[in-house]
Formats: sequence, C-alpha cells, structure tokens
Amino acid sequence: MRIGRDYAYRVQRERVLAMAQTCAICGRPLDRNVPPRSRWAPSVDHILPLSRTVGLPVPMRLRLAADPENLRAVHVGCNSKRGNRRRRRVHTSRAWR
Repeated sequence: MRIGRDYAYRVQRERVLAMAQTCAICGRPLDRNVPPRSRWAPSVDHILPLSRTVGLPVPMRLRLAADPENLRAVHVGCNSKRGNRRRRRVHTSRAWR
C-alpha cells in the first residue's frame, strides 16, 4: 500500500481543497479552473513530508498522511518548489543596505 493514497487521505484532501481560498505557501488565490498539474493548480501539501516518516509503523504513517492538521492547500508549483523541506526559507528585505 502506498502511504497517502488511501481513502482517509482522499477524503481529507477534498475537504482541505474545498475550504481553501489561498495558497498556504505564497498567499495567492487558488484557481480551480486551471488545467490539472499546471503550476497554479490547487494541490495539498503535507506539512510534515511523508518522506520524513519512513521508519514509523505503517498505521502511524497512514494517520499522519490523512491528519487534517498536517495538510494545507497550495499550488502545485509551490508544493514542488518546497520539496520535502519542513520549513519555508525566510526571505528578508535587503532595503536596509
């Protein structure tokens, strides 16, 4: 069984996407009318990436995959750019120079 592909995850994924209006990473609006898999298409991101749960028991990994506290709506492009890092890099202004 592939973690993140079970029924509980799919149900939570749909709930997260239905409630979200903006990308949790970039803050831009989510457009549900763009082609699937385009960089602006809505996607669901695991805050704690599933690749970082390897070694945990499968039932625990399945719970983490479907935990609504571990899911957030994002753009496909933002999700891909983030990869499996846990935290976003902080961008600071250089205007003070």
